[in-house]
Amino acid sequence: MIRQLTHLLVLILLWSCNQSSDESKKSEQSKRTKPESTTNKFSEVTTFGYKNFKIKKGQLGEIKIGMTIAEAEQKFKELKKEVNQATKFGYGGGSPAYLYYHKDSLVFGLIPKLDTDTLLFIIAASQKLITTNKLNPNSTVKKISDKYPNIKVNQDLMNRWEYISDTTNNWEFVFKTDEKTIGDYLELEIPSDLKNLDIKADWIVIK
Repeated sequence: MIRQLTHLLVLILLWSCNQSSDESKKSEQSKRTKPESTTNKFSEVTTFGYKNFKIKKGQLGEIKIGMTIAEAEQKFKELKKEVNQATKFGYGGGSPAYLYYHKDSLVFGLIPKLDTDTLLFIIAASQKLITTNKLNPNSTVKKISDKYPNIKVNQDLMNRWEYISDTTNNWEFVFKTDEKTIGDYLELEIPSDLKNLDIKADWIVIK
């Protein structure tokens, strides 16, 4: 009798060990076949339709001078918004500058009239934004002069920058020049011929 009980206990113990081994194998197999999390591998990718935001006379895409900021913001999406000061772009008076970024790159800015919500200036900043005559906010003086023969450059005396004006479309190509300037200014407020043609614009102001 004792021998039979002993035999039975040994069988139960062996069965228990086999069950634990099977469970362990299943657990390991489950770990190996479980798909990896993609949370860190893939980040959400957003796109922005630059081609739909042509730089035109008085407007950028469907954003037009004279709109309210709220109306302008209905014309685009998928951009991060930052509030800065208009002085960043050379405009005093205390107006804010509403800046819009795709990822970490500034696309454009909107500057309203002082103490209003009415859009006064559009700052086209991304080189992916193209004018109707195929220039962009990062075009060189040479490329700009090719489109505007005999054009001259002006000094911004307040900011010590330079700018080239397209008076037909009400655009200004702004250059934050320092020691190396585009023109030579013998008299104040007198435009200069173009001297250094390799300097690139920093942005285009749409008025």
